[in-house]
Amino acid sequence: MSTAAVMAKVISSLDWKGDLGPAPLPAEEAERLRFRIGEGATQWVAGAVEQALAALKTHIDDSLAPWHIFRAFGRHVLTAVLLRLAGEDELPAEKEAIDRVLAEDSVARDIPLSVVTRALRTAQREWLSLLIDAAIALGPDGIRVIPALATSLTETMDAWIGAATEAVAEERRRVYLVEQVRVRSAIESLVTPAPVDVEAATRLLGVPLAAWHLGCAIGAAPGVAVERRVLDGIVYVFGREVGERMLRYETSAGTVHLWVTTDRRSRVPRVEDLRVPAPLLVGIGEPHPGVEGFRRTFLEASDSLGLAASLGGSGGVSYIDAALAILLSRDEERARWFVEHELRGLAADSSEMADMRNTLRTFFDTRMRIAPAAERLFLHRNTLINRLERIQSLLGHSVTQRTAETQAALVLAELFAARDYARPST
Repeated sequence: MSTAAVMAKVISSLDWKGDLGPAPLPAEEAERLRFRIGEGATQWVAGAVEQALAALKTHIDDSLAPWHIFRAFGRHVLTAVLLRLAGEDELPAEKEAIDRVLAEDSVARDIPLSVVTRALRTAQREWLSLLIDAAIALGPDGIRVIPALATSLTETMDAWIGAATEAVAEERRRVYLVEQVRVRSAIESLVTPAPVDVEAATRLLGVPLAAWHLGCAIGAAPGVAVERRVLDGIVYVFGREVGERMLRYETSAGTVHLWVTTDRRSRVPRVEDLRVPAPLLVGIGEPHPGVEGFRRTFLEASDSLGLAASLGGSGGVSYIDAALAILLSRDEERARWFVEHELRGLAADSSEMADMRNTLRTFFDTRMRIAPAAERLFLHRNTLINRLERIQSLLGHSVTQRTAETQAALVLAELFAARDYARPST
């Protein structure tokens, strides 16, 4: 007798005689099965599924286990096996809906895929045992086709488990994307002045918003391509320097914003500590507490990155070193007017005036003390005094007058000189 004939005989011999009464199949599904595999095999499918579920319930302690989904899944798998043994490939119903519901339950309750797979393999063993019993009952011919029965069941179950695995993976991706959208929305709300639900945002973001936050912005000049692995390297270094609880937010322009949350005020890493490779640039804010601090350090880091990009060069800018320049250069036209007004002839674009401005900055940095300033500038004190007299004539007043305005103008002059130098010539 041919293998196909024996398989047909095995299927025709199937009937349910188990202790558990089979749950009735939906009428339309039962009718299709009876037409294709007979009344006995239809009853056998329903009964075999119930027996497998009973075995599973002894191993699974889950009051919310979706037994109706497992029941539908099992019926489709066993039907597919019998149709394959009968030489048919078409399934009586689509399985995508079952896979989707199973995946939604697994992901929603965070059930490991290994648990689902183990449950399905347990059912597979139950069904294989029942099929072997039916084959053995036919004598030598039935025994001869047991390997084919086992292969058919295993391959069919493998295919269905694979489909279920893909459905779970797709559901996880979908949930992850939905979660990412919610996280992005929460972050975007936090960096605007609008009121937010702090408790809800804390739960969603997974960081205590009442703690301290330190922001960092990473980017590059417009039109410059950056390898993600290089960018990720800077992210890793920043987190290692400051702390492990870190949020990451990426913009459509390719800028990456980071927040590291700590229990107390954290040390601010220097730009040099991050070893930023060209063409990347970073802006580092200052640590601040609470929801307002979350927004404030973000704005500081963003402004610092913007300043770094406008200056050109490499590395980046820390807000602590550039707060005044950032604030005063918001309106560049008026800031340049301010420089011209305060520095007068000292604002001229020449190497001599640049040297004079550096002399005055150093004088202010040393608290207007002649000896320390001369030492830092490698000048004789008399030479420094002569320079200061020249500077005073250029300013039109003593260097001890309007010191705040003069120092602010010096900062801006340095910023504009670096920015103008970085711009390509036309």
